[in-house]
Amino acid sequence: MFRSRQYIFELSGALALYVGLLIAAAALEHALHPVGISRLLINLVPMLGAFAAAWAILRGLWRMDEMQRRIQLDAIAISFLGTALITFGWGFAEGAGLPHLRAFEVWPIMGTLWALGLAIARRRY
Repeated sequence: MFRSRQYIFELSGALALYVGLLIAAAALEHALHPVGISRLLINLVPMLGAFAAAWAILRGLWRMDEMQRRIQLDAIAISFLGTALITFGWGFAEGAGLPHLRAFEVWPIMGTLWALGLAIARRRY
């Protein structure tokens, strides 16, 4: 699975980069009070760390054997389909008065369903 030292090192470094850039961007925005494109660019800087984390996860997947990849594929499929169904249904429910689902709230749904999908896939194989 995702237990190799190299994977843990790469992901930890990417997450540290993300946190550092997030703190720096917040401090810079607070100090400069930028507007327009400058504000947008400052707020997007932490995405560099997020891209690094995504790259580390992909590299971890590519290092897995076929069975572990199959388990991850099943888990990701469960996560993808579950997230799609939940957000699609929520969109209809917004018409009935439910609050708007922000994009920041989608990742916790996806991550939770990925973990659930892993438990299901591991039991299956």
